[in-house]
Amino acid sequence: MTATANAETSYQPDNQGPTLLTITQLCQAEPAITKGGIRHLLFTKGHDLPGVYRFGRKLLFDRVEFMEGIKQGHTAQISGRGQA
Repeated sequence: MTATANAETSYQPDNQGPTLLTITQLCQAEPAITKGGIRHLLFTKGHDLPGVYRFGRKLLFDRVEFMEGIKQGHTAQISGRGQA
């Protein structure tokens, strides 16, 4: 096999870490976020949040996208109070 063919078939992971995280991994990476807080957020808002993906029954989070959604205010109103 040539070097070109070998380079095309080999997988080179980047050193930035995983793209998608489980809820436990997300909470370890972001200490201000708790499992209970995320579960409550998903229960009240549904899974239609930035950075939240389903893979079968498993929930996966894109850390950058999820945190950006928090910063943009997608989670500012969680409990449903004050909605008309």
